[in-house]
Amino acid sequence: MENVDTICAISTPPGEGGIGIIRISGPLAHSILKKVFSTKKRGNRFISHKFYLGYITDPATKEPIDEVFAVFMHSPNTYTREDIAEIHSHAGLATQKTILSLIIREGARLAEPGEFTKRAFLNGRIDLIQAESVLDIIQSETEDELKCVIKYLEGTLSKKINSIKENLKNTLVEIEALIDFPEEEIEADEKTHVSILKKTRDTINRLIDSYYEGRAIKHGFEVLIVGRANVGKSSLLNSLLLIEKAIVTPIPGTTRDMVEDTIHIKGIKLKIIDTAGLRKPKDIVEKEGIERVHRRIPEVDLIIWVLDGSEKYTDEDEEIYKHISGKNTVAVINKIDLPREIEGEKILSKGLKIVETSALKDIGLDTLKEVLYENLMGKGMKSKATLITNIRHRDSLIKTRDSIERALGCIKKKESLEFTAFELREALFHLGEITGETCAEEILNDIFSKFCIGK
Repeated sequence: MENVDTICAISTPPGEGGIGIIRISGPLAHSILKKVFSTKKRGNRFISHKFYLGYITDPATKEPIDEVFAVFMHSPNTYTREDIAEIHSHAGLATQKTILSLIIREGARLAEPGEFTKRAFLNGRIDLIQAESVLDIIQSETEDELKCVIKYLEGTLSKKINSIKENLKNTLVEIEALIDFPEEEIEADEKTHVSILKKTRDTINRLIDSYYEGRAIKHGFEVLIVGRANVGKSSLLNSLLLIEKAIVTPIPGTTRDMVEDTIHIKGIKLKIIDTAGLRKPKDIVEKEGIERVHRRIPEVDLIIWVLDGSEKYTDEDEEIYKHISGKNTVAVINKIDLPREIEGEKILSKGLKIVETSALKDIGLDTLKEVLYENLMGKGMKSKATLITNIRHRDSLIKTRDSIERALGCIKKKESLEFTAFELREALFHLGEITGETCAEEILNDIFSKFCIGK
């Protein structure tokens, strides 16, 4: 413990406020707190996990800095499993910087981004899944996202991964026993091994398949609004967002670049992207805007194809449809507040879901939101079980599944047991990447660098 630095940081957002928290973690946490803080009652003996009211005072000048609450928490019953002290001062930049300077002067150093959580991981209080969930909780934007990552913090995914790991370990132990003690004539239970590995593979596949739903909760979907010029794409964006995000004019080609913002529908994030009208460009700027639309069409999750209900279906509309054919698409007949001219049967023949709207009059927008949700999520969340939301976890699970498949192939081909054992060790290694047991140092550093200082 003596070789571990004592770290400190402001753990609350900067700015004026009622309370600002400064956290200290490490072997000097207690002694530093005693030097800079004095209780209103006599003596500086702290009972662990109990708040005290008092003053922060400069040890050198004896000048008071602020009236604060302070708490000392004795290891291992702390966030980092180290001694921790917290000072709850008034939240002003000058106050907190002064207190932090005193703490550093008394022997602590400024924490690196995510270092408190990294110490919690390194000291075994949480695994890497739980550590990553801390950042996800901080960044959660919807209630469904928060519910999902809270399950991670509680260890739901960790328990499932450990259960998979246990099945693989037990199988590997039996196979290695056959390899190490051939003279004992231990009978190979090949049928049981195959059954366990297949069940484990199927469990992993269900987790991998949950990523689409999990990604929707965490990252949301990208939805591209396309159509020819002046059909009301920008007006539709503004109506969905309830703000004047895009410039709207009667002049065709007003939107030159992509304009985007996020809406939430039933807990799912949708990044709605307004685009330049698809037509023969009038100048180099509009040409670039249209080319960007064509580049994005293959990448997005859903397309809103906007048509002008007050005009006939045009060759330009048909040309646009050719570019988006095969994509997940919702057709929107806009401007239904005007006399109808468009031939609905031409759009019906495409087999697309059609929603009629008036972006100007806010007609049909609730129906459109419902259709967008159903096209992306079906009728709702497909599973109440654990979802994979992290692409790192998904990629490691795919590698694990592939190793198990190869192990099953080795058994089926009656290959040497050493090959089967090698594949099972590989599978366990990739599972360890998820929980952090076999994760490379550079990956750990990258994960924790995304945290704010003080967490």
